[in-house]
Amino acid sequence: MKKIIAAAALLLAMTACGGAKHDKALEGTTWKLATMPGIPASAISSQADAFTLHFDPADTLVSGRTNCNRFFGKYQIRDRKLDFENMGMTRMACPDMQYEDAFVKMLDEVDRFEIKGSQLTLMDDKKTLAVFNAVDKNSDTRK
Repeated sequence: MKKIIAAAALLLAMTACGGAKHDKALEGTTWKLATMPGIPASAISSQADAFTLHFDPADTLVSGRTNCNRFFGKYQIRDRKLDFENMGMTRMACPDMQYEDAFVKMLDEVDRFEIKGSQLTLMDDKKTLAVFNAVDKNSDTRK
């Protein structure tokens, strides 16, 4: 019995010490664009749900929003490789469509990803295309 209690205490201590270092999961997390060439910070921060991604593992569906339109499609993960497939989107006309165009083009170029802590980096080979931050579950990205 003492061995079980000691093992449980050790496991709890290891979890408590290393908990903050764990990476967020790609799937099930909503990601908000932090930086991307061609899209100024003012456009990224203009709306809480602008330039977001959400990966739904149940149906392997990705969805999100640019600065104007909503998009959706399938994704496939193999190791750290990421492919978007059969993407579709609404087609409203809005100001600053060049930012949407840049974002959609970036998604088309993605072939892999890295997650460090609560930061997601989408890449084309070794070139960083965009960096996202995990959205706190308690914040509302639909404002």
